[in-house]
Amino acid sequence: MWEVEDRFKIKIGGITFINVPNLVVYKGQSLFTVKRHDDGYLGIYFDIYNPKGYKIATVKRNEIYYGGKDKDRYQIDAPQINGYSPNGRRGIVICDLRKREDAHPAEIDVAVLHLYTPAGKVFEATPDRTTYWVTTS
Repeated sequence: MWEVEDRFKIKIGGITFINVPNLVVYKGQSLFTVKRHDDGYLGIYFDIYNPKGYKIATVKRNEIYYGGKDKDRYQIDAPQINGYSPNGRRGIVICDLRKREDAHPAEIDVAVLHLYTPAGKVFEATPDRTTYWVTTS
């Protein structure tokens, strides 16, 4: 059984979160959820959206699954999901997820490039920095 966890160490982009229940919140909703299995295994859950707010993939229990719209524009090479650049070349890493010994000293290490919220706002969490762009209209 998986239950929401309150004792963990996760790195998202350039920020290490220790026992933080709401890792990144957008409009009152946590974009990332952390759950731990009875056997001690820690899992992260989040959705990956394109710039128009369509879900393209979902991460559940540290596994990446295709989500829906524009499936042909993305390729999953576990533990990464890759997309096309604007000029059509493949190879942009959208999400890179490392766990257990590959994430040490954290339990999970997530890097995302051009992760979007459901409203199409950009959230980037590269290994060197974490950036969120807010625009007003």
